[in-house]
Amino acid sequence: MYRLVIVIVCVCVAQVSITAFGQPADELNARIDLVFDRFHNITEPAFTDDFILADVKLDPNYPRRFDEFSGDISGRFLGAVSLMSRGVEDDTQLHRLTAETLKHQRQDGRFGDGGLSFAAADVGPDQMALLWGNGRLLVGLLEYYQRFPEHKEVLDASVRLGNFMLQVFNDCATPEVRERVRGKAANGFICFTQFNEGLELLCRATGDTKYRDAAKKMEPLLEPRGEQHTHGYLTTLRGHMMVYESTGEPELLAAVETRFQDLMDSGFIMINGGLLEYFKADYNRDEGCTEADFLRLCLQLYKATGKEMYIAQAEICLYNSFYANQFETGDFGHRCFDARGYMPHQGAARAWWCCTMHGLRAFRDVLDMVVTSKFDHPKDDGQPGIRINLLKEGRWSANDMVVRIERIPESGLAYRITVEQAPTDFQTLSVRVPNWAESIRKTVLVDGKAISDAKAEVVSDGNEEPLLKAYGRSAGHGRIWKAGDVMEVRLACVLRFVDRNKRVFRQGELPEEQPVEAAVFYGPWLLGVNAHTNPMFHGEPYADNILLFGDEEATLAGISYEPQAGPLLNGPRLPLNYQHSGFPDRYQVTLQPVGEQNTHLQTTVSCWHLVKRVPER
Repeated sequence: MYRLVIVIVCVCVAQVSITAFGQPADELNARIDLVFDRFHNITEPAFTDDFILADVKLDPNYPRRFDEFSGDISGRFLGAVSLMSRGVEDDTQLHRLTAETLKHQRQDGRFGDGGLSFAAADVGPDQMALLWGNGRLLVGLLEYYQRFPEHKEVLDASVRLGNFMLQVFNDCATPEVRERVRGKAANGFICFTQFNEGLELLCRATGDTKYRDAAKKMEPLLEPRGEQHTHGYLTTLRGHMMVYESTGEPELLAAVETRFQDLMDSGFIMINGGLLEYFKADYNRDEGCTEADFLRLCLQLYKATGKEMYIAQAEICLYNSFYANQFETGDFGHRCFDARGYMPHQGAARAWWCCTMHGLRAFRDVLDMVVTSKFDHPKDDGQPGIRINLLKEGRWSANDMVVRIERIPESGLAYRITVEQAPTDFQTLSVRVPNWAESIRKTVLVDGKAISDAKAEVVSDGNEEPLLKAYGRSAGHGRIWKAGDVMEVRLACVLRFVDRNKRVFRQGELPEEQPVEAAVFYGPWLLGVNAHTNPMFHGEPYADNILLFGDEEATLAGISYEPQAGPLLNGPRLPLNYQHSGFPDRYQVTLQPVGEQNTHLQTTVSCWHLVKRVPER
């Protein structure tokens, strides 16, 4: 069994003030641009002002799906664009939409149907829907206010909405209400508990701890996982983590870690690192909001604890389930699955009503985590500098340092980290090396000359789940850096084969006779066979097709990348022979990342395959 552990490389670097989260490039930037292009240029449906605000205006002449979740779309849109705005055009729209939204606030502070009673005897699914939407709107208004604090009227409106929540709290939290909405899916009790995110933000904005006190009560009220709506369940946990981030109270973190471990042990986390829309064994559809929430929660837990298992899980989710959930239009939504992998969705695939905005919002969390100050890390070694947590292309700043990360166009995974600005004191640059890397070679270049060149092996502890856990050791180089200094990092990877029981094999450990069913990973990528580019592989009958693996060294040498095909087609390509179950001869197929689904119309992508090792002819 093959077990991998993290390596950390330390070196020093720098930054200046650019944007709050840096300037992403290549794939990350292209995916963000896809969402904004969807907002402005795709007209089915068009994101007009009326469309976005339908859930607060409630115009009977303009019916729109889910307007009973009052504030849901409008709040998500305001929040995501506030945090990800690309400039004047987006900001102008934000100001206009926010001003119009405030016109529709009810006297008691709520948005939406003013006639709904929130007496305990009356609270049911309809009230839960309004609470859900109002919760998302409270978050959106406060994220707008964080960016534009001069707009005090937005804070005033947020206070009135928060006070509405406090007014109905006791009635909504009663055991009879909880029982009444049990099993009501997206109209269930999670519509109430998710308000903790907005209440915590309101506490931060006002300094009034009564809102945080209410937020603290939500997680204990959250029902066990059961068959709940995944998005609402995870949103509540994210909100609880936000309270912990403000207070540092260990019991708050412990509660979320306990529920997270329950998820890890549940069997509901898919091979692509994501979750389905409901915690139901017979369910086969994911949801962009869920993938975004799970990614964000993993990043929150990593930031809070420094435990590598969380960033490892976030990375698998990001490259595979989250990326695969995005459509060619830029929307996020729903993908469906069968026993082999992804299958075309026969219903509403692009969830314009929530997932598109929530997916964009999650990018902010990713951008904030790419490069961080070492002082922000719970396991900081006391040395000043920056920590590269995710090797993502772009220009990044932290701790008064600026670095540019670029993929080196060569076979394998190689990155160039260029110091663009550095302070005058001794600094360290820490590069997280993921558990999917077998070894790392770092080269530090000063004035174009190598001053250090070292290789660090990835070691095994023999105990941990390699896809989910990793432990670090440090090696590296420290100095006073200057602009123009470079560190090059080369990660050596092997193919990893993961069976249904999450056992991991190397290529040389595959059987030669009886094939085994496994998923194939290379680096962070889950590789699959795409019917769009390999139609014959999925030609009837294909259930017993066998992927044939020969010599490991030769197989790895055949892996190539396609950066010339565009930023969304830059992952590895693995050509293989296979034996089709309908005809005996060997034919060739190409495995590619499942996250590249948004480069074409949805199709079948198999990621579970029969695999075996064959002697070379």
